[in-house]
Amino acid sequence: MRFAFVLLGWAVSAFAATNDCRDLRLINGKIHTMDKRNTVVSEVTIENGRFQVVGKGAAAKISSCAKTIDLGGRTVVPGLIDNHNHVVLLGMRPGHDVRIETAGSIEEVQTILRAKAKAVPSGEWITTLGDFNIKQFAEKRLPKLAELDAALPGHPYLMNGGGGTATNSRGKVFFESKGIAVSSDGVIANGPPFLAALNALRAVQTFEDMKRGTSDAMAYLDGFGLTTSVDMGAFALPGSPDMQDAAAADTVESLNPWTMYDAFLTLHREGKMSHRLRVFFLSQDTRADVPLLKQRLLNAFPDFGDDMLKISGIGEFAAAWRFQGGTTPANYEAALQLVAKYGWAFQQHTLSLNEDQFTASTFEKVNAVTPIANLRWSIGHVPRIDLPTLNRLKAIGAGVAVHGWLYLSGAPGAGGP
Repeated sequence: MRFAFVLLGWAVSAFAATNDCRDLRLINGKIHTMDKRNTVVSEVTIENGRFQVVGKGAAAKISSCAKTIDLGGRTVVPGLIDNHNHVVLLGMRPGHDVRIETAGSIEEVQTILRAKAKAVPSGEWITTLGDFNIKQFAEKRLPKLAELDAALPGHPYLMNGGGGTATNSRGKVFFESKGIAVSSDGVIANGPPFLAALNALRAVQTFEDMKRGTSDAMAYLDGFGLTTSVDMGAFALPGSPDMQDAAAADTVESLNPWTMYDAFLTLHREGKMSHRLRVFFLSQDTRADVPLLKQRLLNAFPDFGDDMLKISGIGEFAAAWRFQGGTTPANYEAALQLVAKYGWAFQQHTLSLNEDQFTASTFEKVNAVTPIANLRWSIGHVPRIDLPTLNRLKAIGAGVAVHGWLYLSGAPGAGGP
């Protein structure tokens, strides 16, 4: 088994040795093996990406090229893998990203921002786009312009998440120069004003910024023990070329589908990936012949790549997902029949029981033509799924990926705080 494990917030892997030698020896640690007996050992030896010796005596078989790391009594646990996320989107967000999901108050937000500013050249943008909610703050509101100025006097800043959008004085000057309204407290209205602000930042973003942001996104995930991401793509930005009538949306979750992986691919070629990426291609065809999905299937190879970067599946959409007004996507079964025919893994995003049941019914129809039990098909999020639908999925060998983001954001009816 290939391995990855985490040492007190930073990821260690076989790739940490040398480019030519994957052998690694860890000593003087508290290494949790996670075996049936919950064994904890002080040292291990890994050769060619596999554990060879666990426990004392690991040095007996160490090779001359192996790297030895003295853990100094630190704890080591296996790394988390195969997490459904959008790390590509995170890396491509403009500005120097900073996460504030651990902040319990505006004062704690300020502390996080001040710490980030120390590592960012003066005058460069710092941003927080998504993954926080004002419900987590004691004040139950966004920070005001003066509070953001106190934390970031030397950097323009933009934040957008659950509760709205805000900027500081340096950001206010920039956005107002672009014709974007900013209130005296630094608030930018959601909807078109926020999208205008986002696109103004995208317009000044360079490819080097994208590479740096992608490296930062990998380091962020590595930092809490996630070593492999299953990236579920992005919506297509309006104006992306060759879309063949596929759906597009101007959102913070949108990118050019043809260039969105360029930063990751460049870092991979340069040997600078610290985090494993598994790519799922997202498509939202509106036409019956699903042309974008078909071209992906005909011109890419499932599981093509290496340990660090690999094409792994289709998802979290394979067709335009239209459930408004009681409608369902008419081309969905045709899309999934193709995905199964060509032997690809698949995951479908759902947020309602209606979507769960529709997806399960379509999976059953596809399974009657091409068995999917060995293709790793699943439904992701499933905040409303019921037991009968779970049993239907189980009967055909499909799975579910349970995600708690609605609960964690306190969404009404989701059982959140």
